[in-house]
Amino acid sequence: MLQRSLHLRLLAGAAVAIMAALVVAWLVMSTLFERQIEQREAAELTRHGLALVSGLGVAHGGAPVLEEAPSDPRFDEPASGLYWQVTTPQGALRSRSLWDQVLTPPAEAQRTNWRTRSAPGPFGGELFLIEREVVLAGGGQALVQIALDAHQMTMLRREFGLDLALFLVGLWLVLSAAAFAQVWLGLQPLAGLREDLQRLRRNSAARLTGERPREIEPLVQEINALAEARQGDVARARRRAGDLAHSLKTPLAAMSAQS
Repeated sequence: MLQRSLHLRLLAGAAVAIMAALVVAWLVMSTLFERQIEQREAAELTRHGLALVSGLGVAHGGAPVLEEAPSDPRFDEPASGLYWQVTTPQGALRSRSLWDQVLTPPAEAQRTNWRTRSAPGPFGGELFLIEREVVLAGGGQALVQIALDAHQMTMLRREFGLDLALFLVGLWLVLSAAAFAQVWLGLQPLAGLREDLQRLRRNSAARLTGERPREIEPLVQEINALAEARQGDVARARRRAGDLAHSLKTPLAAMSAQS
């Protein structure tokens, strides 16, 4: 069926091509959305980190002290999904949201910029965190880490991916309908050509006339040339039949008179 129908072949090709383009668009847009989420969350965690660093100090024994904790209430709620931790060789400070858990230190911390990474987190979750080594006001260095439960980001990506997929399916249906209309309109001149061929079959003297699309104009010219050749063959066959009848007329008359 598909091989014998030009309509179906064109429509199937258009539907597959549109679907492939929309799948690529879904992948690209999902990736861009994921990067946008990570950049937004990294900027938010960096603001918390700067607020945390501004209140850090060192006690007489070298342990870190915090003059003022970050104001986000999630830092005070156990297992809330938002955590901070300050670590020095002499001790560590943690948000109440960590409870009795700790954030894993990196293999190597940066001292110039905040670094983002994913790591196993407390309470069996996965974390998206930023971290950096800072020099404390009273001397010494501390590793500052701010972390967010990655489950929240995963849910956002999943919801966006589902909504985007539904939208693209609807768009695929609309574009497929547009492709159907385009194919139907594009093949309409062939329907008119079929009617002209039926008229040509009934009358050998008829010819295909009228303006045609440039793409099928060579076909129309070839059909007219074929009709001219067929009409010429018919005329020659009639002349030969007339000559044969004339050449047989005298012998037939003689045979008739003899009989």
